Parts: sequence; structure tokens; C-alpha cells
Amino acid sequence: METSAPERTPIGRVIALSAGLALIVGVLTLAFSWPSTGMGPHEVPIAVVGPQEAADQVQAQLDQAEPDGFDVTAAADADEAATLIEEREVYAAFAIAPDGITVYTASAASPVVSRMVVGIADGVAAQMGGIPVTVEDLVALPDDDPNGAGLAASALPLAAGGILIAVLIGLNVRGSGRQVAAAILAPLAVGAGVAALMLYVLESIEGEFLPVAGALALAMAGTGWLILGLVKLLGRAGVAVGAVLVMLVGNPLSGMASSPEMLPAPWGEFGQYLAPGAGGTLLRSAAYFDGHGGQTAILVLGAWLVAGILLFAIGAARAKAKEANAEVEEREAVPAAA
Repeated sequence: METSAPERTPIGRVIALSAGLALIVGVLTLAFSWPSTGMGPHEVPIAVVGPQEAADQVQAQLDQAEPDGFDVTAAADADEAATLIEEREVYAAFAIAPDGITVYTASAASPVVSRMVVGIADGVAAQMGGIPVTVEDLVALPDDDPNGAGLAASALPLAAGGILIAVLIGLNVRGSGRQVAAAILAPLAVGAGVAALMLYVLESIEGEFLPVAGALALAMAGTGWLILGLVKLLGRAGVAVGAVLVMLVGNPLSGMASSPEMLPAPWGEFGQYLAPGAGGTLLRSAAYFDGHGGQTAILVLGAWLVAGILLFAIGAARAKAKEANAEVEEREAVPAAA
């Protein structure tokens, strides 16, 4: 008995597949490499202790060296500068005097920006005849992670955690009511577990357990509900749409490795309106700044959460209507067959 050889794949399909792979890998490369290659200050808010004239002078000097790189504001004294930093209004502050420069930083806000600001102060000090520079880190990173690597690495679990929650629930839990229950419980459980790991095992962040766990849970709920809603509405295609939005767009633009102001403008700001960027900002605020600077992030995550719930409700309603129509058609077909 002769067996026919399998039909060969048309050469056009092979070419199309190769071109498609090149496009996909190119997009991946662009998404994860471009923010780093285009890194630089873009309207980074800092303060200068002194009158407005001093702030204007520093602003002019910085604009010459780095156009549109910094947004300088005046602080009346060191206490006001510290308040601005601790409430996440600015990243750092200078107090410039003839006998020395004091730099107030918050490495927990961004170690990259802190190092950059100290470098600027060193340059100014050299121009003033080599006066000393004193650095005060008002909100420091943990001693076990002085470069903030653990906090930066949390961007991936924040994004991937919500995706995994949505995929596992959407494709394995049957019944809309049970899916809703799982989508409420899972982010809370995952947020608590990840918070415990980061705080007590890895010791990569500081802060109180409940605010950190709450920030993580809200971040994963925003991502999870969005993708769960897309899955409910579009089926498996919803996973692909959500993963592209979260992993290929949101994660590289989150600014967790540096800061949103260090990414190419205006994409750093845009990234803060996506779930990974808002989640990272909220986690940093909850861990180190008593929630300061996290209000907008809460609103953004809440908006994604509501959007996901609406998509889920629409998908559930469509599925119920389709099921009802199928039952009606089945009942109508029975007498006809008889």
C-alpha cells in the first residue's frame, strides 16, 4: 500500500512566516531596549533651597547643559525641601552656599536620579573652586539592596502576576460567579504572598506589610481584571491582546528601573497611565513614602479595574444570550424533527 508524501508547505507561507517572526522579534527588541537606549532626564523635578532667583539661575544653568532635562522649584529652607522630597513632589534638592553644597536625595524614589543629581552637584562644586559636597539620603533604600535591584525587578512579577491570574481563572474556572470570586480572592492572596517575600525573605523593600500587600493586590487586580474581561469577551485572543498591552507596552514603560522622567518623552508619562507603571509607582509610594505620590496611581489602577469588570460583564451577557438563543433553537428544532 503506497503512502503519499505529505504536502510541502508553500514557499509563500515560509516567507510570510519568516517575515512575521522578524517583525515580532523586532517589536520585542524595540519594546525592551528602546527605553534604555533613549534614557535621559526629561523634566525631572528638583528643588533649590533659596529664593526664586536662585532656582531660576540653577534652571538656566541646567537648561544649557541638558535642555528640558529638569524642572527646578524653590524651597524656602531645608525643611521645606525635605518635605517636598518625602511627599514625592521632587526627587532631590540642592542647598548651595559659598562654603559647600548639600544635596538632599531619596534613593528610594530613584537611585538613578539620585546618582545623577549628586554628579551635577559635584560639577557645580568644581566650578566654585572645589567646595565640599555633602549628601543626605532622606529616604534610603535598604542596606541589603542599596541599588534598588529588587524593587526594579518587581516590575515583572507585577505584570506577569496579573496575566497569570487572568489566564488561570479565565481558562480553568467555569461559571461567571466563580470567576468573579476567584478574581477577587486571587489578587489578595498573591499580593500578600509577594509582599511577604519582598519584605521578609528577600528584604528588597521596606515598609509596612498591609500597605505593600494592598498596593501589590490592587496592581495585580487591575491587570488581572482587564485581561479576564478581554478573555471573557474575546476568548483566547483576549490573552494575546492583554499580554501585548501589559508586557510589550506597559512593562518597558513602567519606569521601575529608573524613573518615568528618565524615559524618552512623552512615553515615560504615558507609561504611568498603564497598569504596570501605575502599580510600580504605587508600590514605591506604599513602601517608602507613606503613600505620598500614589494617588494618581490608585485612580489609574481603579480605572483599569473598572474597565476589566465592564468587559467581563459584557462578555458574560453575550455568552448568556448566546446560550439562551441556542436553547431556543434546540427547542424549536425538536418538534420539526418529530
